[in-house]
Amino acid sequence: MQSNVENVSQDYAKILQSADLDKEINPLCTNIEDMLARLDEFETLLASVRAESNGMMANNVCAILGFGDSFEQLKTRIDSMEQFVGVVSANLTEVERSVDIAEEELHVTDYSLKGLLLKPLKAKLGVSDPSTFSSLPRSNLIQEEYQPVEIYKSDDYFGKSDEENYVTK
Repeated sequence: MQSNVENVSQDYAKILQSADLDKEINPLCTNIEDMLARLDEFETLLASVRAESNGMMANNVCAILGFGDSFEQLKTRIDSMEQFVGVVSANLTEVERSVDIAEEELHVTDYSLKGLLLKPLKAKLGVSDPSTFSSLPRSNLIQEEYQPVEIYKSDDYFGKSDEENYVTK
């Protein structure tokens, strides 16, 4: 058994003697040194990016905070514009309803020039029969006088223009 141990130990000794540690370890050390140099370069680059980023953030955050009042004014103007658009939309719906009623009263279905001019006259002439008053459509007339739809006043939303202020002074 001792000879086997001696044989095995001699085989291992040959393997260790044949291995050139300088050839095998030096490339590893070189690669590690290169990696450390690149890591230092990366750390320097990262530090400069952080410094520049912090500087930009400090400048931009101050500038953004400086616009706070302007943002509030813009928000108020947008809210007012949304309210104005809602009022105009409601007014437009009401005017369209009034036009529909007027068309029903005048029996206007032909939108050509001839139809717009002659149909209302024919309709007025044909209404002289008292029996037709009970079947009259809805009307925009109150005591035989047209009642226009009340719409918004632009001065309520935009103020008076400079021309109007000059004329009134």
